[in-house]
Amino acid sequence: MIPSFSQLHFIIFVINEIMYFDFNVLFNIQVLRFFGYFKESVVESRLENYRIRKVIMYYFLEDRSILITEPKQVNSGTPQGAFLKRQVVVKQDGSDMPFEPRDFRVGLDMGICGRAIRIYDCDAYTREFFDNCNESQPPAQASPEDNFAMSCKPIPPKKDPELLEFLEKKLGGGRVPS
Repeated sequence: MIPSFSQLHFIIFVINEIMYFDFNVLFNIQVLRFFGYFKESVVESRLENYRIRKVIMYYFLEDRSILITEPKQVNSGTPQGAFLKRQVVVKQDGSDMPFEPRDFRVGLDMGICGRAIRIYDCDAYTREFFDNCNESQPPAQASPEDNFAMSCKPIPPKKDPELLEFLEKKLGGGRVPS
């Protein structure tokens, strides 16, 4: 019989003594962080058909719970913040099993709360954790940009030398032809 995740014990040999550590104590403060996005359709705007909503997914190793937050964007017009509060999420494949760390891979789509969230990157600690488990993560992928993100980028002003010279002469300054 294979013991469950919470019943496993980690054995450390220390000078002829065996100390048992429960995995809940060992993984108490360890959190895996993944970066993802999902597409959401926009029907009220004629400028865009969909919007890319970026999320940060936290996987808590101690109890297999997931927290999903969305970084706030100024003037986006959509509610942001906590997308999914910390809770154990069951896979949607019919197995009634919660998500495990090996289910989170860079480049895969995950079905959570009726959304297909694509994971495009993870932080350095998460990569190190998977390397220690001999399951390295694929390299980071680029996140797509939507029309709203492109419209938020500042456009550098064009410098028209003739207009600048006209305004300087009108104000009483400027170059004097020689």
